[in-house]
Order: sequence, then C-alpha cells, then structure tokens
Amino acid sequence: MFNISLRLHFILVFILVMCVLQSKVFAQSTPHIVNGIWADSNSTAFTNAYAIFSVDEHGKLAMTHYLEYNGIPMVEKGIGFCSHGTLNYDAIVTKGIPGWSLKGQHVLTLSEDGNTLRGYYKDEKGNTGPLVFKRLRPLGNQK
Repeated sequence: MFNISLRLHFILVFILVMCVLQSKVFAQSTPHIVNGIWADSNSTAFTNAYAIFSVDEHGKLAMTHYLEYNGIPMVEKGIGFCSHGTLNYDAIVTKGIPGWSLKGQHVLTLSEDGNTLRGYYKDEKGNTGPLVFKRLRPLGNQK
C-alpha cells in the first residue's frame, strides 16, 4: 500500500507541475490587449508618430515612441504599468520641445472597442495636455 500511495503522490505532483507549466506557457503566448503599434493622432504638430506598447502578464509596461515635432525627429521611452485598461508610465524624451521638460508622466485609458488610447501627459515643468493614440490595425487582424 505504501508503494501505491507514494506512486499516487508522484503522479499528483507531476500533474500539478504540468498544469502550472501549461498555464505559464498560455499566459506568455496570449498577448496583452494593448500590445502593438499605435499611431499618435494627437495634433498636426506631431507627424510620423508611432508608439509601440508592450505589457507583460504582470502588467509591466514598456513604450517606445518615435515622433517628429514640427519636423524635428525625437524618441520617447516609457516604463510603467497597465491595470484594467489604464496605462500609467513615466516618459523620457531624447530631444526637448521648447518650453517642455524631458521627463513626465503619461496616463492613458483604452477605449471600449480597444482601438483608441486617450489620456494626458504632465511634464516636470507642469505642462499638461491631451494624448491620443489609434491602433494601426484592428485587434482582429493582428497575428
């Protein structure tokens, strides 16, 4: 009876480990709803502006944003978190816009249809303003 009990314990532990591993693989293979390429559609002063958002299974967010402000190219990067469709991250810009700080915070909320991120920025100098990003491809067309 001891051998059957020990064997049963090994089988149960094996099944438990396999379930945990399978759930981790599934979580990693299912991309977060905001992951992807977004077009900055905030203002005509910003052209050729695209952001890449990446959120892991724990809600940790990374963002890279290429934009041209009145024709001047710059890159912005951000690190933060996403929870319940709200992105909150600190942003750093590589080239300053006159009167603006190189550092700030962005807060964005995902629309119900999943195709728009809308919110605001606030920089270290107290400047604030709206932010709007549109998904480049509808969610159903992403692979």
